[in-house]
Amino acid sequence: MKKRVWISSIGIVALGLVLTGCGSQQSSQQKTLNVTATQSIATADPNKADDIASQAAIAQFMEGLYTTNQKGKVVPAIAKKVVKPTNNGKTYTFNLRHNAKWSNGKKVTAADFVYSVQRQVDPNTKSQEVGHVAEIKNATAITAGKKAVKTLGVKALGKYKLQITLQQRVPYFNYRLATEIYPLNKQFTEKYGNKYGTSSKRTLSNGPYVLKSWNGTNDTWKYVKNPYYYDRKQVRIKNVKVQTVKNNSTAENLFQSNGVQVTQITGTQVSAAEQGSLKKQMKITKLNQLYFMLWNQKRSALQNTDLRRAVSYALNRQSLVKNVLKDGSVAATSLVPAGNTKNPTTGKDFNTDTGNLYPYSPAKAKQYWQKAQASLGKQKLTLQLLTNDNDINKSVAEYIQAAIEKNLSGVTVNVKSVPLTNEISTLSKGDFDFATLSWSSDFQDPVDFLNKASITNSVNFGKFNNAKYEQLISTITADKQSTKARYQTMQQAAKLVAQQQGVTPIYQTAAAHLISNKVGGVHFTLLRDALYRYAYWK
Repeated sequence: MKKRVWISSIGIVALGLVLTGCGSQQSSQQKTLNVTATQSIATADPNKADDIASQAAIAQFMEGLYTTNQKGKVVPAIAKKVVKPTNNGKTYTFNLRHNAKWSNGKKVTAADFVYSVQRQVDPNTKSQEVGHVAEIKNATAITAGKKAVKTLGVKALGKYKLQITLQQRVPYFNYRLATEIYPLNKQFTEKYGNKYGTSSKRTLSNGPYVLKSWNGTNDTWKYVKNPYYYDRKQVRIKNVKVQTVKNNSTAENLFQSNGVQVTQITGTQVSAAEQGSLKKQMKITKLNQLYFMLWNQKRSALQNTDLRRAVSYALNRQSLVKNVLKDGSVAATSLVPAGNTKNPTTGKDFNTDTGNLYPYSPAKAKQYWQKAQASLGKQKLTLQLLTNDNDINKSVAEYIQAAIEKNLSGVTVNVKSVPLTNEISTLSKGDFDFATLSWSSDFQDPVDFLNKASITNSVNFGKFNNAKYEQLISTITADKQSTKARYQTMQQAAKLVAQQQGVTPIYQTAAAHLISNKVGGVHFTLLRDALYRYAYWK
């Protein structure tokens, strides 16, 4: 989250958008855009947001050095231009625009970026999103408490001049700057301390919109056009009202009754729309997002590799995406989404080279379960599957539950569905057996998915730890290999994590949206949800 993040159905679920008008008596500019989300905001603090819903919301009212256009391309934002790094690709020097302001009218300066990133890596902040800035010089050492925060490679060279120095060259760093690194106003943030971003009153915006009417727990909120935004003349929708709707049929009914202009649909709704009158208004977009399971290594049974292998073989991923999701999602064949990366020599997709690392085989599922039974000294086992409580996640959890109980005789699975904020809290405390998560990345590179099984990654809530795998991840992130050699190392990592079932991918997410011809500027891309700043009434 990011995109963006990360976590995704991430933790994490895809954000569903719904836009509605509020009266023909209003001018096009004044019509409120009514929007639904499938999950409520967990936090408005960009240093702490580790779920897709929060990250998608933050993108509406915050802006970094860069942003993305309607096609998902990186373009300048607070920085005057997209710069070329120096120092062998390690140093970025930005000249900032002088007319960028916070929603309280104060200037956005280089010091705001320095403060924000320092706060994010500070161990006292306890951010789950330090991975988004880990490539910056000394970031990892600071988070580990080995170096002072002031040694971070982010410096203000002047009021409107910023320099960021990385540990090593990072080919995808422009995406970090566009979707994951935001400024914070020190005076405002420190006024609320750890409570910053816990409500709209405790949040300061510098983007196209200002967050309003969110108390930190409610399921509704608003985006109101920021009068101080430097590009406010290009923001055509003044007010956006958001309501959390977890029932997908409710959203479709709103669209069918012409009360909603854009909505996300899933399952049978997608197949029905494809065959009916809504076909021309439907858009399916494959996302750079992977839905996976993680295993709590603190639970003795789940430390058993054979048990994890048995569960993976028990899942018919093709049947899941075809018969349950029905929304264009793709069965996972590796820990990397299809379309993320190509072989630099042949141009083949990453997953074409790995082959299907997660096939369905009831026979192998039974074989590995018998091995697990022998080593555990148990014939029966009861496990709890933790998941998010929206319709999609509950349906997937029920499918997993049924598949395990059908193919692994003696295993009982109890599903626990909780609100997103509760799930994240439970995962952070390590109080679970196994769980479903979704990770959404704002850049195209396998490492952002492969490192979800790394002990150094904050999203590895299950604490899987394999020395050989860590060595491969270190080599990949060091980026000292040739492009071809780095690709081969990533292939090795994908195969090793599959062999060990460090985390278990299930499917690559796709988003199916119904978009009315009354609304323009609503574009979804592989990397990001639509940004309302580009939306308009036709």
